[in-house]
Amino acid sequence: MFGWCDKCHTVTIEGLCAEHGATRPLEHVNAVDVHPLSIFEKSLFNERMHDLKLGNGFFIIYSDRTFRKKVITLDVPIAEVKLVKNELMVTPLTSGEIKGIQKSDFISANSNRLDRLITTTKGFVEWELDKAKNAIVSFSGGKDSIVIGDILADYGIPKVFIDTRLEFPETYDFIKSAGNGKPIDIARAESSFFSLCKQKGFPKHGYRWCCKTQKFEPFRRYLDEKYGTDQVSVFTGERRWEGLYRIQQPFKKTHKHIPTQQTIQPILDWYALDVWNYIWSKDIPWNRVYDNFDRAGCWLCPFGLEYRVHLLQFTHPKLYNAIEKFGGLSKRASRKSTIMEDKKPCTMELEGKAVKTCDVYGHFFIDGACYRCGLEGESIITRELHPVLARE
Repeated sequence: MFGWCDKCHTVTIEGLCAEHGATRPLEHVNAVDVHPLSIFEKSLFNERMHDLKLGNGFFIIYSDRTFRKKVITLDVPIAEVKLVKNELMVTPLTSGEIKGIQKSDFISANSNRLDRLITTTKGFVEWELDKAKNAIVSFSGGKDSIVIGDILADYGIPKVFIDTRLEFPETYDFIKSAGNGKPIDIARAESSFFSLCKQKGFPKHGYRWCCKTQKFEPFRRYLDEKYGTDQVSVFTGERRWEGLYRIQQPFKKTHKHIPTQQTIQPILDWYALDVWNYIWSKDIPWNRVYDNFDRAGCWLCPFGLEYRVHLLQFTHPKLYNAIEKFGGLSKRASRKSTIMEDKKPCTMELEGKAVKTCDVYGHFFIDGACYRCGLEGESIITRELHPVLARE
């Protein structure tokens, strides 16, 4: 539960301030992985609001999936953001110039929690290293891998960067300087994504060939060349709160496509704010792509949010034009057709009357359409991940 310390003027990740103890709850926040608002987003939103200005300090932003909007907040909601027909709509919920959170106050208020997380994470890491014959860090250049790379820095474990050939320019720049004097190994995809698209078509949900060709294959090849058939413990920065498909991830697992890889996820239960707390408190260099977005990764990811692609036209116009030229704006993230035009809405009896189930419980969107009535909408889960529908 996120809290707010009035004395420190900051969010507390677990509702306790290291300086002042118990805080008041952020009752309105309905998301777990809230993020700091990026520098670019802050500037962009300020340009679109006339009676409200986001002042000095950082602000929190989170996705309200129920109402398909993003909310900028401190102790109370400040503004709402929606993407409507490729237009960014920013609605102020207050007025005047609002002061944000100072990083020093945030770090101080959440120091006890961070200390516990670091101690626990290092204990888990050492337990796994005692049993591992081979160990490496999968280093993407994203914020989470920065943290796990720093935690493991004292153990002399090599870092490996998987070059999908689709990373942001800022990521490539960061990788060049992130080794602290030690070279980072690179596992590079052999084939161009765009060349493969001509053969395979644009990736879709249920047909995610790009992850295999651009990520898994080059990494498998790297492991085969360096370790042969030996098992390798691969430490990653994956966190369960990044998406629905990761919520039920275990701490350790065998990779689905690389049988010699034992994936270990030491910061699995960290929040995004925990990650930033670590980076800020230790003053670690970080990827400047976060000046624009809350995530790194492939710049044209077909499964990323339309919101990030919308921002891309302002932050990286050449990359946006490349997607547009290739037809990716219309093809990206397109789902298998599951919209049932002739489907009759489910009904139920309420107070002696037949009513639409969706009017009572709301829509349940899977693969681009409500499973009950067929209405189009943003999915909260894919059919393949649903425990019942996956068997149909």
